Amino acid sequence: MGLYHNAKAFKLPESKAKCAYCSTEYMCAEGPYSICPLCESIVVPGEKNILDPVVASKLGGISQSIAKGAYLEAIENAEQLCTNADPKVLYALASLYRSLSDITYLDVDYNMKAFMERNADNRNDEPKRNKYNAMHLESRNRECLHKSIEILELSKASDENSLFIKAMAEIKLKRYAHASIILDQQMNTTLAFKYAKMALATETNEKDAEKKINELLRERELNAVFYAARHLAMKKEFDSAEKLLDMISSFIDLPKYNVYKKRIKNVAGAAGI
Repeated sequence: MGLYHNAKAFKLPESKAKCAYCSTEYMCAEGPYSICPLCESIVVPGEKNILDPVVASKLGGISQSIAKGAYLEAIENAEQLCTNADPKVLYALASLYRSLSDITYLDVDYNMKAFMERNADNRNDEPKRNKYNAMHLESRNRECLHKSIEILELSKASDENSLFIKAMAEIKLKRYAHASIILDQQMNTTLAFKYAKMALATETNEKDAEKKINELLRERELNAVFYAARHLAMKKEFDSAEKLLDMISSFIDLPKYNVYKKRIKNVAGAAGI
């Protein structure tokens, strides 16, 4: 069967997990750990939260604010954390900044006529129009990723979690050669490294991307469905991609799925599909 049918046949795992970094709750396969579908951090079931309670509360508050549409509130909490020195916190925070940037960018409707009054109304709050615009948020995302990598390199950390974060941060910065070097040096086939290799293959549209996505689907890794949708969208199979996004949204409702679905519709519309 093809990638779409394999992803469509995905059965939601039975175990519950909660990310220590963004407080996202989701279902995962039994195992030593899984990958958070929102911030893509490693989540160890039952692991004692080692984060500072204030940091943990603010990180969780950001994702909760995003979920309820309180974006300014989310951004204000994020701004208080961007000077943190924990690479794991910075890595998770970068994903939250990216979500906010995407939401802010796609909030503008360029199909409106005349002076596009509704867009102006959406920007009538001074902080949102200036400091908290999409480009600023994307800049913060990249800043957090760079800082996370720099801290890990200075510490010479070589544990699985640190190498996974470095590789994923490089992928998100589109520094694919850097990510490849990190991942090519990993001979073991742990879930984290297979996940990072899947993400890299999808982003660079490698020939074996489907094979790597299918492997994670077989391991019942929830976010593999999202990567399947991304891969299909890159192949211009927009209808199949949208159906997979609808399916995964029925498992867990995250704003990033709606953002990506809207992006697919925009691309499909521009292509006349």
